[in-house]
Amino acid sequence: MGKHLKTSMDYKIIDYLTIELHRLDPNNKVLGKFKQMNNHEGQTMSKTIKEFDKTGKYPEHYNTDSGYVKFDDFIKEAM
Repeated sequence: MGKHLKTSMDYKIIDYLTIELHRLDPNNKVLGKFKQMNNHEGQTMSKTIKEFDKTGKYPEHYNTDSGYVKFDDFIKEAM
């Protein structure tokens, strides 16, 4: 089965959900299993969590259909 290309929105969803789960349950077994995977996704999740722990900020580098949207603005849109 071939791989598909991930969009910027795909990465944003994965990163934000990874951070939220990490914040709520840092010892979550499923998250830990994903982080241990020896592939791009596992490495990316680990990197995202390390950066969040270091800065306390959500990544905002995504170029989505809405353009560049900061995390606080993204949350406001959801409510």
